[in-house]
Amino acid sequence: MLKQRIITAVILAPLALAAVFFLPLPAFAAFVAGAFLLGAWEWGSFCGLTGSRKRWGFVAFTAALMLTTYWLLPAGLNWPYTGSALIFSVLAAGILWWGLAVVLVVSFPASQPFWSKQLWLRALMGLLTLVPAWLAIVLVRSVGIEVNPYAGAWLICGLLALVWAADIGGYLVGKPFGRTKLMPKVSPGKTIEGMLGGLSMVFLLLAAFCWYLGWPEQSPVLFVAAFVLTTLSVFGDLTESMLKRVAGVKDSGRMLPGHGGILDRIDSLTATAPLYALLVALLGGFY
Repeated sequence: MLKQRIITAVILAPLALAAVFFLPLPAFAAFVAGAFLLGAWEWGSFCGLTGSRKRWGFVAFTAALMLTTYWLLPAGLNWPYTGSALIFSVLAAGILWWGLAVVLVVSFPASQPFWSKQLWLRALMGLLTLVPAWLAIVLVRSVGIEVNPYAGAWLICGLLALVWAADIGGYLVGKPFGRTKLMPKVSPGKTIEGMLGGLSMVFLLLAAFCWYLGWPEQSPVLFVAAFVLTTLSVFGDLTESMLKRVAGVKDSGRMLPGHGGILDRIDSLTATAPLYALLVALLGGFY
């Protein structure tokens, strides 16, 4: 299993980074949408959509929302986020959903009766997970693109580095040293030690970055943001675990050998991307 995970990661990571740096923005938006639509197919199992026709219908509806959102975006992608009500609304919807998801996870299983039997509500959760995160990634990639075509790509790398560092640190510490269960009713494998290991890895990476830049004035803000985003990435994983538990499935799919499904790999990314994009905007990234 570990060997398969490593091989899959070694193949996929360079492909993802190549797409981030070298695809033109429309192609990049389509590339990310394609990955997220595979996730939408997997989300169908969370909604009880057992028939392929219904699951394709959910995928098509998700794709239509993404296409409509992209079509309604302003002609130029260098703008203050406050200049577009559409951008703010979609990002805000994603952030509010993840705030609610934290509440649902913390209160599980007491929260289960309020949403588990409503299949349309689980489908709505999927839309709020995938569409705002897709838009957020496209927006971050567009930052400063007319001045520096790689500025947004490096910001995307910052988000990926945070998510991957939290995941790797959580695994390296949680696997051998994890003893205290974080939320055993949601995910028996998650431990407090693993979460702290992920935070430590993120903080070490961020400290190295700030040291390289000469400890800029925004360093304290960056550490606070990293703490919030890393915690949110953990809840992205826990939210998917909660949904899988209710749906009675072990993995979201089998598309990635050793990793499970697409959603098993992007759950933390979908949770952090909307807030990350908003933070980039507030710090002057969308100009």
